Amino acid sequence: MSENNKPRYPLQQILVEDLFSSNKLIVFLLIAILVSAMGAIWVTHKTRQLISENGALILQRQALENEYRNLQVQEATEGDSTRVESIAVGTLKMKPLTTEQEVEIRE
Repeated sequence: MSENNKPRYPLQQILVEDLFSSNKLIVFLLIAILVSAMGAIWVTHKTRQLISENGALILQRQALENEYRNLQVQEATEGDSTRVESIAVGTLKMKPLTTEQEVEIRE
C-alpha cells in the first residue's frame, strides 16, 4: 500500500467517544471544576465591585457630613447679633438709635 492509500482513522471522534463512553466520571469532574472556577471568578469580581462602591459611598458620606457641619457653623454665625449689627452698620450704613429717636408705645 502506498502512503496515500493507508486507511485514515478519525482520531478526534475516537477520543470523544472513548471519553464519553468509559470516562463519564472524569468528564463530570472536569465540568464541575470549570463551573466552580467560573463561580469563584464571578464572586471575586462582584466582591471587588462592592468594595469599590462601598469606598465611593464612604467618601460621599464624609463629604455630606463636612457640608452639614459647615452649614451648622454658617447658621450659627448668621444668627449671631454682632454679625447682624456689623452688616447693618457697615454695608447698609445704619446707625444705632439714640434715646431721642426711640418711641415707646403703651396700651
